[in-house]
Formats: sequence, structure tokens, C-alpha cells
Amino acid sequence: MTGLFIRLSRYFRTHKAVCWLSMIALFLFFGYFATQLHLEEDINKLMPSSKNEDGTTKLAFADLKIKDKVFLLFEGNDTELLTEVCDEFVDSLLLHDSVNQTIGDIFFQLDDDLIPDGIDYLTEHLPAYIDTSVYARFDTLFTREHFTRQMQQNREDLTGEFGEMFPELILMDPMGMRSVLADQMAPLLNAGGSYKTIDNHFFVPDSTVCIAFITPRYSATNTGQGSAMFQLLNTQIEQFTKSYPSVQISYHGTPASGFYNSTQIKQDLTTTIAGALLLVLVFLLFCFRRWDTIPLLLLPVVFGTLFGLSMMYWLKGEFSLLALGIGGVVLGVALSYVLHVLTHQQFVDDTEQLLKDQVKPVLLGCLTTIGSFAGLLFVKTDLLRDFGLFAAFAILGTTLFSLIYLPQLLRKRQASSFIRLTSSFISYPFDRKKPLIAVILLVTVVCVGAFLTGGTHFDADMHNLGYDHPLTEHSEQILRDKTYSNDKSKYFASQGRTMEEAIENFAILDHKLDSLQQLGLVKSYTSTNQIFVPLQLQQERIDAWKQYWTDERLKQVSRLIEETAPQAGINANAFGPFFEAATRDYEPDALYDADIIPEGYQSTLTEQSYGGDYLVFTSVRCENDSVRSSESDYMRICDAIAKDPNLLVLDTYYYTTDTLIEMSEDFNLLQWLSMLFVLIVLCLSFHFNARHTLLAFAPILLSWLIVLGVMVLFNVQFNLISIIISTFIFGIGVDYSIFIMHGLIKEDVQMHSSFSILQSHKTAILLSAVVLITTVSSMLIAQHPAIRSVGFTTLVGLLAAVILSYILQPAIYHWLNKNE
Repeated sequence: MTGLFIRLSRYFRTHKAVCWLSMIALFLFFGYFATQLHLEEDINKLMPSSKNEDGTTKLAFADLKIKDKVFLLFEGNDTELLTEVCDEFVDSLLLHDSVNQTIGDIFFQLDDDLIPDGIDYLTEHLPAYIDTSVYARFDTLFTREHFTRQMQQNREDLTGEFGEMFPELILMDPMGMRSVLADQMAPLLNAGGSYKTIDNHFFVPDSTVCIAFITPRYSATNTGQGSAMFQLLNTQIEQFTKSYPSVQISYHGTPASGFYNSTQIKQDLTTTIAGALLLVLVFLLFCFRRWDTIPLLLLPVVFGTLFGLSMMYWLKGEFSLLALGIGGVVLGVALSYVLHVLTHQQFVDDTEQLLKDQVKPVLLGCLTTIGSFAGLLFVKTDLLRDFGLFAAFAILGTTLFSLIYLPQLLRKRQASSFIRLTSSFISYPFDRKKPLIAVILLVTVVCVGAFLTGGTHFDADMHNLGYDHPLTEHSEQILRDKTYSNDKSKYFASQGRTMEEAIENFAILDHKLDSLQQLGLVKSYTSTNQIFVPLQLQQERIDAWKQYWTDERLKQVSRLIEETAPQAGINANAFGPFFEAATRDYEPDALYDADIIPEGYQSTLTEQSYGGDYLVFTSVRCENDSVRSSESDYMRICDAIAKDPNLLVLDTYYYTTDTLIEMSEDFNLLQWLSMLFVLIVLCLSFHFNARHTLLAFAPILLSWLIVLGVMVLFNVQFNLISIIISTFIFGIGVDYSIFIMHGLIKEDVQMHSSFSILQSHKTAILLSAVVLITTVSSMLIAQHPAIRSVGFTTLVGLLAAVILSYILQPAIYHWLNKNE
């Protein structure tokens, strides 16, 4: 391979035009396709997919529309003012959104015609909503004593407020069936759940918070389109806060969380990480003292990035923004190869000698690093697979550019003062200082011992990796405190290929929840199947109604009315609507297609998902366990419901917990397999020399064990992001170890030139370590937990890799040679 790169170098040296034109053409080619790549801002790409036993997807969270709801809260003490501000805010919001049209619907008040229309619909389809079990109780009503009492009640109801508004309901029910049906009709009459209405607006029970529900036009996972809506919301809130200082406006919901997660990632990228990279470039410019250092450093990395993004475009068409953000650590690995070439140019006179000394260790480091990242291709998370692919291609592109084009751009050797200054540090015999070596060995033994005795733990709670903005966090907490302060409220659903099938399957969910409620696990839930009754069941109920109202029963009711109504001062003929309702022909009707229930509310009960499935929801209230465990009430409810393939727990974290733990175990195996791959590559590279192979492999293995041990000592748990970083630690450890081993071997073969090679490698490793430590340290001050979690373990692994390769590896090598 070295010969190939030397021949390419000779050709480009005599054909400068071809070199420059081909380089520019490749930049334009890969740059064009890189710009065509769609950057996916969906934070849920971080979630591993979950499957049923037959391999079908259990829950495609991105397909659910109910997750797209945004809760808009108006907090204050004056209900009249709250309704006024709510109306003005919604009108202003819709007016300003008329251009971008990011809002699909805002459900903030009930129509004045809703109750009359609902009552008309109920009277027209009454038998369909009467459970057949209540007819036995109806039989107890056919007594003169009951009718006497009921007629007095009917008179009071007719002269009351409700009777003045809806007298026909009372005249349809002379015998008081409504008192028997009250419990069954509760879901229809009290569909507001934990909210109440004041002036047709929605309020929490203590009337201090008015609520509106926003449905965006886009999916919550598309935070790119959502940014316009939330920017408009923030602008409106700022303006209304000035006009109405006594009203506090806030919002929360899955779209809001996605927007703020995406925004924070972008902000961290443009501030902490970008600032650190700028600092690094200034440092390197100071080191090399040449104006062309920055372009020479950046060109290979930019080329590698464009190459990686282009490959992602051809293979996938889209790439996660979060994966790109964490991909900053990959650029640090790629930059180390560039530094090796640039640094070694300070020690040699010509390009061919540069390539002879660098091609083998650089390609070997590239191959083993790609092998370490390849393990990510076998995990179950799209984001990690994307990251693994991008990392492999970016490192490959950077390496090839550094060996093909970068040598052609270098000027004649001119060692900078900084390089000469570092020579004294590099040549200092750290590997001969026994106290220092003893300390390193002691720390290594302690860390390895801690890992072997304590073992690492995996944090499978994905909530810990999300960013909570103060505004959304406050809004969510307020709504929780104002409704059920000590309880947890979660959605569950039945699903089907049609709406009717989903409603029929809800009967299974209702049975399970009723059983769990009797056990004390469920406190309450929405009986959606009493609002949406399956058409087949409606027909059965209509038939039961017809069979019940025989001529004999109707004559008995007529006789009892004639005997008791005049005593209460009611005309016996006034109850004609009852006999009309008892003998009418009824047909089943789908309430979800009747346009009776407001769209904003019906979407919280049923939906057709983006994937085409139909879902029927219920909101379940249970104990709010502070500790998430398999024994908590919520998890026991989820376990009971998730067993049925037609029932869903609308909590993607529930499904991913077990998958994440399984994925962690799989990755541990993949990590050791990657180490075996590196060991085999090293063995082949060093021509089956066991001493050189094991000595090159030792820092790789030990640095990984030190990281695991430190995590045990500081009680730091692994998470999904740590998996990404472990590949980085492994990859950088491989690079440092290979370059030091290459220099040590050359030291024995050619004393004069080997000294410069080893010194060159050590100088490049020193610069690379400074660059990476600066970049990684900046992640510690990032605001997003996913990026911040990168910092600690990476810093420990990086320091371990540098110290072991710099000090312990040469010490053992020289000790073995001395004894031999």
C-alpha cells in the first residue's frame, strides 16, 4: 500500500493540474450530495425499535398523532380575565399563523350548540347507549309507589333550569330511567375528565388555569417545521405578558420538547463545541507558526465530513442531527491523522519519506478505528447505526485525503519553535521514572479491580437524556399539580385496521383496566367504549330495547302515568314522547362520524395514525411512583396491557427499557468482538510477533477497563450515548497505541531515523490529545444532557489512552528488550 501512495504522489508532483482539478472536483461532487442530505431532527430516533414476538412493530411512536398535542396554559386568579386573554391570544395566534399555517387546530372553547346537538343525538339513538344489564333494574320501577314519587320529581325537574332548557328529556322518561342510567351515562355527561368548563372554556378544578389544546399541522418528530410555530408562540407570549402581567402563559407537549431539544443541540454545537474547536485551531496555529496550518488541518477533515455525509445520502437519504452533533468527537479522531502527517513533515525532508513513515501506521489506525465503530451497525437504534456509518466513512475519507492530497500541499520542512520546544518534553524519559510507573500501575489495578468487583450498570431510562426547558417544565408541573397532584396520568389504546375493530378491541382493554382497578392499581380511567359503542353491539342493544318494550309493559306504563301524573299536577298526555321513543325504529350509527364531538376533543379519544392504523385511547390515572421499577403500579399496569397484541402502552420509554438493556448486553459482546478484530489485525500487521501484538493491544484493553472502573468508583451509569463514546475511546486508544508501537519498533531497526519517527509520533499524539481534551471538556458545559453525558467518560478514556501509550507502553517495551 505504501508503494501505491508513493506512485500517486510522484504522478501528482509531475501533474499539478490533475492534482488540483481532481481535488476540486471531488470536493464539489461530495459537497453537492452532502447538501442534499436531509437532517432529521427527531429526538425519538434515539429510541431503539420494539417488536412483537412475530417481528411486527409494537409501537411506532412517530406514527401517533395524539403525541402532537400542545397544552397552552393561562395561569391567574381572575377567571373572566383568563377567558378574555385566552380568546385574544388564540385569535392573534391564528392571525399571525395565516402565512406559515403551522397550526392545524386550536381547541379552547365549546360551541354553544354542542350540548343541544349532543342531547338531540342521544335521544335519537338512546337504545344504542343502554347496556342490556340495566333492564332488570327497569323492572323494579313498575310500581305505583315509585311512579308517585317519580311524578313529583318530574314536576320539580320541569320547573327547574334544566327542564326549561330540555323539557323533552323529562317527558321522554316518566318512570325515571335516567336515575338508573346515570352511572352508565357518566362518561358521556362528564367527558371533560379532570377539567371543568367556565363560559365554555376549559379550566382546572380550582379555576386558576385556563387551557387550550393546539394541534400542529406537522408531526411532533419534525422539529424543523415546528420551529416556526414555537417561535411565533414565544413572540406572542412575550407581547401578552407585557399587556397582561397578572396572567402567566406557558405551554408543553411532545412537539415543544422536540423543538427545545433540537434548539439546544444546535446551540451547544454553535457555542461550546464550535468555540472549543476555534480555540483548538488558534492553539495549533500557534504551534506550527504558519498561516497555512489552519487550511491544511481543516481540508482533510472537511473532505472526510463531506464524504461521510454523501455516503449517508446515498445509503439512507437522511441523517440525525443529534448523531451529527455527537459526531464532533469523530472529527477529533480524524484530525489526529492529519496531525500525524503535518507533524511528521516537521522532521523529514521529502514527501516520499513522509509517506514511507506514515502510510502503514495511519492506514492501520484507520482500519482498526473503523472496525471499532463498525460494532454500532449491529445495534437496534437507528441513530447509533447512522453514527457508526458516518464515523466509518468520515474517518476513511479524512485518511485517504491526508495520504493522497495533503502531502502535495505541504511546503518544505521548516520546524517551528514550538515543535523544537516540545522536543525537550517529548524526549523526557517518562518511561524510566519508576515512581510514575508505579502510580500508573496502582491506578490501573484499582480501576480494573473496581470494575471486576462492582461491574457497570446501564441506565435504561431515556428521560434522563432529554432536555427540559424551564418553560415547558413549569407548564407540565402546573397542570399536574392542578389536576391530580399525587397521581400519574398516562394514555393507553386499542388498535385495529378499522375504527370499528379498534373500538371492539377496546372491550379487552376495558376489561383489563377494570380488573386492575379492583386490585387497586388503577385509580380511574376513561371508559371510551361507552362513548363510542361498536355498531354490532349497538344493534344488539336496539334489539333488546325492542324486545323489552312489549305491548303489555307499555300499557302498564300508560296506566301508571294516568294514575299518578294528575296527582303531581302534570297532564298525563304530556308523556307522548316516551311512547314514541319506545316504539321508534332505531339504526346503529357511528358517533365518531357524526360531527357531534369537537375535533379537538375527539382526537384525544380516537385517531387514524400516520401509519394508517386506527386507535381508541383511554387516560389512566395511577400512583405516581418516584422510583421507576418493575414493581411500580404503572409498570405492572403496562405489563398487563402490553401482553395483548391489539393493545398499546402509549409510552415509548416503556417498550424501549428492556430493549435498551438487551442492546447494552449485545453491545458488550460486540465491543469484545471488536477488540478481537483489532487483535487479529495487529497480529497480521506485526507479522505474528506475539510480543509486539500484545504490547500494542495492552493500552487499548487497559484504557477501556480503566474507564469502566472509574464509572464504578464515581457511580456513573452507562447510557445510550455512552455506547457511542465507548467506541470513540476504543478507537483513539487503538490509534495512539499503534503509532507508539510503530515508533518503538523503528527505534530498534534504524536508530537515527527511528528517533525522529518516534518523536514525530509522540508530538502528534501530544497535539491530538490537547485538541481532543479541549473539545471533550467543552461538552461538559453543554446544556443538553445527551451531549453533556459524552464528557466525563470520554475525558477519562482519553487521558488513560494517552498516559498508557506515552509512558507504560514504552516502559514495558524497553524492559522486555533489556531483559532479553
